[in-house]
Amino acid sequence: MKRSLDLLLTLGLALAACSRGRRIDERLLLALEEARAWQHRADVHLADHEVAAAGADVEQVLRIRFPPGAPEGEEARLDAWARLAQLYLGPSENDEDRALAEVQKGRAEATRDSFYRAHLETVAGEIFEARARRIAAAEAERARTVRKEALEAYARSIAINQRVQAALAKEEP
Repeated sequence: MKRSLDLLLTLGLALAACSRGRRIDERLLLALEEARAWQHRADVHLADHEVAAAGADVEQVLRIRFPPGAPEGEEARLDAWARLAQLYLGPSENDEDRALAEVQKGRAEATRDSFYRAHLETVAGEIFEARARRIAAAEAERARTVRKEALEAYARSIAINQRVQAALAKEEP
């Protein structure tokens, strides 16, 4: 359900862009619909605890050719990077390093502040939190340092969200 809402938000961004005078072409809408279908497939696989199959579906989103310069395409890709990170962080994989690597790939692609760019930082915070919980008993001081990394990631997410909200407020009539 959440994934569907995320992709509906992306589609909503595309339609909002259209209302601001940007032409939305059929190629973009088709690419966004394909991304949504891949994410739904991942949901179905996860319902059957097939994490590897879900990850393979999400990776397909990263293979979609979105129209050049379409911010909605970037959003769909950032969402995919964040979801891959969450899959690798999950209980069946529990691979914090791989999850952080996926976040970093998304960060490298981000060209502007957005909801999904902020979401990447939130996922990074979740990864650091998980790491801190895992090492807390054996390495209390290191766990404290990792929790600070989580706080920094959350602060980046909050700052991005605040910048986007401020920019949107300036666009309001």
